[in-house]
Parts: sequence; C-alpha cells; structure tokens
Amino acid sequence: MSESRSRFGIPTHGPRYRYGNSHACCSNRRWRRPARGWAERVWRSLSPAACRLRRWRMARGLALTGKQESVMEVATKWLGATLDYCEHFGLQRMPFADNVNPEFFYRTQTHEAAFVKMMMCAKHHKALGLVWGRSGTGKTLLAQMLLSAFGEGEFIPVVILATPGMSKMGLLACIADELEIPRPSGRENTQGYLDMIHSYLMDTYSRGQRVVVIVDEAHFLPSEQLHMIRALTNLETPQEKLCTIIMLAEETFPRRLRHKRYNSLRSRIAMSSYLMPMARAETEQYIKFRLMVAGSTENIFAEDVYDPIHSYSGGICREVNKLGDNLLLEAYMRSEPRITRTVLERCLQEHCLT
Repeated sequence: MSESRSRFGIPTHGPRYRYGNSHACCSNRRWRRPARGWAERVWRSLSPAACRLRRWRMARGLALTGKQESVMEVATKWLGATLDYCEHFGLQRMPFADNVNPEFFYRTQTHEAAFVKMMMCAKHHKALGLVWGRSGTGKTLLAQMLLSAFGEGEFIPVVILATPGMSKMGLLACIADELEIPRPSGRENTQGYLDMIHSYLMDTYSRGQRVVVIVDEAHFLPSEQLHMIRALTNLETPQEKLCTIIMLAEETFPRRLRHKRYNSLRSRIAMSSYLMPMARAETEQYIKFRLMVAGSTENIFAEDVYDPIHSYSGGICREVNKLGDNLLLEAYMRSEPRITRTVLERCLQEHCLT
C-alpha cells in the first residue's frame, strides 16, 4: 500500500480514510482510526479545523472551481481589502488609521489654543500646565506635537505615559530613564531619585536649557503620585522653576483636583485648556484634511453625509476616524466610487452604530 498524504501534506502512512465515496472529514460519520504515531496526533488536531474551514469556504462561495485555495491565499484575499480600498479611492495610505501620526494633526480652534498655552507655559518657565478633554479628542497627538515643537535646542522634552499601577518610584524612574539619568547607586529610593533629577535639572539650567515633562493619561495617577508631581514643581532656583510639567488628562480630572487634598497642586497650575469636541464645520474640514494628506484629489464624501457623521460621532476625533474607516471599506465592498447617504446608512446598520 503506497503512502498517501492528507490535504495538509501530512503523511498518513496509508490510504485516505473514506466511508464509501465520502471523505473522512464529513461531520455526519464517525472517524476511522488513522495510523499510530505523530501523524495520528497531528491528524486528530487538524481534522476538525479542516472540516470547519471547508464548510466556511463553501458557504462563502470560495470553492467555485476545482482548484482549492490555500488558507494563506484566503487570508490574503480578505485581509488585503484595506489596501484595495486605498487603490479604489486613489489614496496613498489609510486616512483614518488609529495611530498617532503628526502629519494628520488637524488643529481645531481648541487644539490651537491648547498648543499655544502649553508653549507659553514652558517659555515663561511656569511650573505646571493642564490640558483635559474627553477620550478621543486628540490629547496624545497634541502631546506628540508639543514634543516635536519643544525639541529645538532650548528645551529638553520627554513624554511619560501614566498607568494605573504606576508607583511613586516608578514615576520618578520613568522620568529619569527618559532623561537618561543614571539610576541612584545602592538601594533605590524616592529621595535618591529626586536628588539625581535635581542635579540634572541644575546642570541643564546652567547650560541655558529647560526640561519639559509631558505626562499623558495623568488621570491614572493616584494621590501619592500627584503629590510627587507637586514635589517636582518645587525644584527651583531663587529666580525660576527648573522644569515645566504638562499634564494631559480626561475631563473628570479637574473635578478630582477640586478636593481639598489637592489644593497645593491645583494652585501651581499656571495655564490650563479644555479640548472641546469638534463643531460641525470642523468635522467636515477634519475629514477633508485627512483625505488630502492621504493623497485624495477628489471629494470622496458626498456633502449630505457630513451632518450625520458629526451627529453620530459627537465631534470626537477618534469616533470620526472609526466611522470614516468603516465607510471607506463599506463603499469599497459595494464598489461605490463615493461615500453616499446609502453607504452611510448601510455602514451604520452593519456595525451596530444606529
């Protein structure tokens, strides 16, 4: 008896296991025991998956010809849809990708105000600045824009991402690592980190430079870490503060700071700014701006879709990006050249957004 192989190329050391004219992976018949050994273990682990894959492919209409597509070919065909929709609309890249790309930063009126205030906060050697707003309004992207603007020689900017489990030691260690300050010798402790950071700030001050620490997701910081922020703002010379700390947080953070335990920290906030959701006109310009940066030369979105897009997204940048990406994919799957009201309604139904 000659050796045969399964549809996955695994030798079974015998003929294919059939019941009459039926293949062994049919779900309505019991399995006949294959050969013993490693092939048996692999066969048993893969065969149920092979059954499900075959039924899925037939249901999706992929097995229309005698030639069977491989799993990789099927995955490439379906996962490559995003690249295809860029080509379909004449785009060079995805305009609504969920990432922090400064090239796609659209400065609304509130973003411009926050950017200018935080720049002035650092240039005038203020101790503490605060930017707050709803999740998805662009705080992290604003932090990256500030990082780029500060990195021009006069300032030494660093960005710290706060996490719920971050301790006082962890916060100081993150700042020290970003500034490339050596760890304290011997046993690490809070005072040792503060002394090392203070020494570094004095050195940069003597060279005419200023450290700017941008703390993103500051609402995650517990009470002790916020008091450590206050301690860092106490590092100063007789003339001015040695560093500026800019906190970016969600809109619940200012209410938390109204508690009496944070009176000292709140009094050190020299400038603050609230990132409001985009207005209707800003939502339209935001979409057109991102499409232009992505390489669009035509009006892909019909004029009558901007009102419902703004209504469903609430003017939140992240929600506009999510809806815009789904709209482009939906139009591509329907072979539509533009985003029309029909495409929008279909997309909202498909993705449970209504």
